[in-house]
Amino acid sequence: MYLFFIAIIQGVMYYLTSQNIPNLYLFQYYFIGQFIFLSLFYWQLLKTWMVLLVLGIILGALGIQYFLSPSSFEAYNSIGVVVTQSVIVVYAMLYYYKMLSRKGSFLIINNGVFLYLIASVLFFSSGNLILKLGLKKETMRLIGIINDFSYFVLIVFILVEWWQNFRPKPIRK
Repeated sequence: MYLFFIAIIQGVMYYLTSQNIPNLYLFQYYFIGQFIFLSLFYWQLLKTWMVLLVLGIILGALGIQYFLSPSSFEAYNSIGVVVTQSVIVVYAMLYYYKMLSRKGSFLIINNGVFLYLIASVLFFSSGNLILKLGLKKETMRLIGIINDFSYFVLIVFILVEWWQNFRPKPIRK
């Protein structure tokens, strides 16, 4: 579901960009949807109600922020991005800790989520700063390439995990 959701958001954003239509508001759906799906994923892995509690608190806080300041929905929300992605990084680290004492599943996906979100937090948390600094286009492009590469690594890790655990197994006679 996560990959399907992200693919739809990215497809719509790509289309709007090709038509020169502003699409920054879709980023709100992207990072909030990513937070919901990955929180539910880690809720299954960590098996603790705290994940659902944190999910509810953060979604409530974001809802209040958008209710009190509806115009913030059309602006880049670096605080929302940093908070949601940092929480997922903490979940990934907790899962690493949990796996020190036992063998677990989805460790490859956890590696991908951790690597992607560490890079993404650094990139997106500085989003407003990057725009204000007026960096050269080449520098901004390089930062984007690093983020894209880390996202590609996440997708590859998800596919490897799926291949190892969920591909149809040959039937032995």
